[in-house]
Amino acid sequence: FLMTEGIITSEKLEALRKEVDDEVNKAADIAIETPQPAPESALRNVFSPDVDPTDRSLFDTEEGAELSGNPGTMVDLINRCMHEEMERDPRIVVFGEDVADCSREEYLERVKGKGGVFKVTANLQRKFGSARVFNSPLAEANIVGRAVGMAIRGLKPVVEIQFFDYIFPAMMQIRNEVALTRWRSDGDTTCPMVMRVPVGGYLKGGAVYHSQSGTTLFAHTPGLMIAYPSTALDANGLLRTAIRCDDPVLFLEHKHLYRQIYNKSEYPSKDFLIPFGKAKKVREGNDVTIVTFGALVERSNQAAKRLEQQGITVDLIDLRTLVPYDWEAIAESVKKTSRVLVAHED
Repeated sequence: FLMTEGIITSEKLEALRKEVDDEVNKAADIAIETPQPAPESALRNVFSPDVDPTDRSLFDTEEGAELSGNPGTMVDLINRCMHEEMERDPRIVVFGEDVADCSREEYLERVKGKGGVFKVTANLQRKFGSARVFNSPLAEANIVGRAVGMAIRGLKPVVEIQFFDYIFPAMMQIRNEVALTRWRSDGDTTCPMVMRVPVGGYLKGGAVYHSQSGTTLFAHTPGLMIAYPSTALDANGLLRTAIRCDDPVLFLEHKHLYRQIYNKSEYPSKDFLIPFGKAKKVREGNDVTIVTFGALVERSNQAAKRLEQQGITVDLIDLRTLVPYDWEAIAESVKKTSRVLVAHED
């Protein structure tokens, strides 16, 4: 075709073929001559060596944080955090299914706007424009795959998978690209992003496509951090840390907790941060340790209150992040109680 259309001659085509063959052969020779990596390098660059979200000197402003305003729900405080972080960092782009206020920007002033099926991203498009906040096709592999390219090019995608149950079309992208880009390039290429995902059950009408948890699948994926808040305030601080760290983060938001009354909070400052790997002691006790997260924190707390009436006291730990895990908090508690119960939805 190229020769028929006069785009290239047979001589130039042969020269191009030889040039490509030479380049491939040289690369193959380099690969063959390169020694196998040292075993001790196997864990190098799984996560960023430069930005550590577990560093409490950099990512912990929790103690003594000043709060103000009327108490807001988890939806409210996540939304506030995203507004503030997009104001701070112009690299942040937000997209996913129905996350924009309006698909066609010219109608923004004529419609109430959507901002996600749970309204978590409401008014972001109005504030920051359609170039930074936009709807995606109904294709999770497209959402995550596009975010990979943006992250590698220096943007900071904060994408939404509408329900955890639909994350599986993006499994290859998450497992093989998002989580492993830094490691397989030995740090030459990075892929920092946040994937916000409504998750979990305890809502009527959820059934099989709107109730799954599945945290264990991703907790065993090297290179991927996981945050799972149980309160509005924790969601705000953990999301801000997730956005500011330099690794990919799966940010799980339990649907049952979005608009609960008991976990509401006043609003923190624009620099409120909760470090990863820092569990929270919800209840002090001496007889048994309960380790949990998400919606089961309050359910475990209610169970602990009943046990207390029987003379059994519970040390209740909210992990807040699943990767990394706060082993020290767990060990300290179990040394005291000598008994441990892990409560989770999977």
